[in-house]
Amino acid sequence: MSKKKSKTIDVLLATISDGTHDARCNTLRSLCPCRSNNREAEVWAEIFTRALEGGMRERNQAIHAIGTLMEKGIRSPGWRDILHQFSDRLDALMNDPRTSRLLLAQMKKHGHAHRGAAIQSYKKRRRRLDMATPAELAEWLNDKAKLTGSSRIDANEQGVKRLWRWQQHRVQFQPNRGTREKELLTMAERFLPSVFAM
Repeated sequence: MSKKKSKTIDVLLATISDGTHDARCNTLRSLCPCRSNNREAEVWAEIFTRALEGGMRERNQAIHAIGTLMEKGIRSPGWRDILHQFSDRLDALMNDPRTSRLLLAQMKKHGHAHRGAAIQSYKKRRRRLDMATPAELAEWLNDKAKLTGSSRIDANEQGVKRLWRWQQHRVQFQPNRGTREKELLTMAERFLPSVFAM
């Protein structure tokens, strides 16, 4: 990390933790992925902390950033890596009644008509965000097919590798196109017909 970049991060962290209330809120707002490309772990750690422990305005700005991060994480491996680093913090947010309401409200702003739809969307996104590697994809497939013991699919199976390559191709060449769970299962039927064919 360059000295200039390190200094910028230090200034951001100092503002978020010790700045005036307005400065903290404005900085959190500016760090939302819809405005910034900042993927520094230290900065996101502070955003997650403010989402749980900050004042109401700080929470709103931090939650807006995290909600946008979740949307971008579906399409972008770089943003998804941030979510993986803070998956435990994301779970903590959803276990906190007040913060979970804010996060679900943020998801409603992204096109979910009511709280129930937002909750379902969160659960689907959370599951898909756990598939950052072929092993995690295989684990998801085993869960979907209810496979146990020796019948479980291994991450090294050719069909899993082909499905993983298809998924990565989608992310790389169609970054603005989401992948629905149903579509992923349809492709699993194609690449693993002995397991998923109806």
